[in-house]
Amino acid sequence: MYESIPASLPQEFFYNLSKLQGSMSKNLLKVTADRTTASPGNITNFRLPIGSLIDLRSLSVWWKTKLTGTNPTIPGRYSSSFIKRISISANNVVIQQIEDYNLLYNIMADHTNKSHTKGLSGEFLDNTVIWSESNPTGSDQVAISGANSLLAATANQVAIPMHVNNFLGVLGSSSTPVIPTDRFGEIVISIQWDQPYAMLGGTAESGATTYSNNSYELSDLYLSVEALSFSDDSYYTSIGSKDLQYYFNDYIVTRFAECTKTTGINVTTYLNANSLDWVGCTAIRNQTAPSTMVGYGGNGDGATANVVNVYKYLSDPVTYVNNNGTSPVSGDGFYNTEYFVRDLQGVDSVQFSINNKALNYAALNKYEVFQNNLCALGYEGIDASKNGLIDTCVSIFHYFKYYGMAMQSLELVDKDQFYISGLSSAGSSCAVNASIKFAGNATYNITPVLIAKMSKVLHCKAGRMISVE
Repeated sequence: MYESIPASLPQEFFYNLSKLQGSMSKNLLKVTADRTTASPGNITNFRLPIGSLIDLRSLSVWWKTKLTGTNPTIPGRYSSSFIKRISISANNVVIQQIEDYNLLYNIMADHTNKSHTKGLSGEFLDNTVIWSESNPTGSDQVAISGANSLLAATANQVAIPMHVNNFLGVLGSSSTPVIPTDRFGEIVISIQWDQPYAMLGGTAESGATTYSNNSYELSDLYLSVEALSFSDDSYYTSIGSKDLQYYFNDYIVTRFAECTKTTGINVTTYLNANSLDWVGCTAIRNQTAPSTMVGYGGNGDGATANVVNVYKYLSDPVTYVNNNGTSPVSGDGFYNTEYFVRDLQGVDSVQFSINNKALNYAALNKYEVFQNNLCALGYEGIDASKNGLIDTCVSIFHYFKYYGMAMQSLELVDKDQFYISGLSSAGSSCAVNASIKFAGNATYNITPVLIAKMSKVLHCKAGRMISVE
């Protein structure tokens, strides 16, 4: 393309154009799930068509959510919070399976925030306002109505449109996002839906209200994706019978036995990977039934004066702090379920070790931990990134109370070039240890969770021979 351009010139001076020979067509395909309805614990399968060039960047999963139960609930943030496990297979070979996908998604999404307006089609980035309108009639536009979702008077919604338009793992991080399914064979995306306590939170009722019989039903499940085709066979000829290689991110999520804040966290897992990019540790609180939504106004009496949506919270987070003084002293602007609270409040020190060798000069305090996280996420300093924490996280204290994560980078980060540059433990697993100590004397239980991010390579050889290394 640039053979006639002197190498000394920057690309801003390039004037050559390049185009495909022949024509290209693009179609948006609708793939219906094997079952168009689902309930908690069910597995839904989507089978991508064979013989197409699928653009993974356009892949979306759609459904409608019906909430059930005696006392009203609302969903937590992110449509992906409904997904307990996601598994991808090609030609009956499992490429990737991510457990606790919704927890992982909440962690990553809260650390690389996007505008609320990016989720208007159903990604559910804001769950604090219920918007509606009637069908247009007559000679003028109709009014748009909004209601605070945490009000006690809120009824269970019966047809909430939801939409997942970005994914973790191979679907969202493949180094080549256009996949020739004739080479891969049948690609199956399997989703297991989580239990109600993960993604449903009660409205601002009195503290005695329970939600033990609350649940949800999903309907109209389908997938949409763009398919490309070329009249010129240059692309198909170029790939021929080559070993097609695709880099992608993989994640291992490991839960451990409960401990108390007083004893602290000291957990070890064993990992075997060609490229271990980073490890991270957080803590959650076990749930068995939905509880009140964690947000300002939760655990209150449901009165209008005590319920604050995310926009009002952001207008004055100093006033709307600590859930209006009720017990438990939580809420603020988190606006998600208890299940997704990553509770590292009161963190005093963090140290990671591999094979009994400490990775840092000394245990890190909370400020050093946060800086370490920025490095692990790709040196996303404020002067080098368009991303940032979710906007309702307004202080480092809020961060460790609701969104807490301690991450340790093990890779050389280069966003412009493809390098497998993380720690290699192939052939002999390495023992990764996380030790977290807390100040004070909090006696309640927490469940440590250790997350490992790895770089992997998917091979697609002639004869639909699929393998991952």
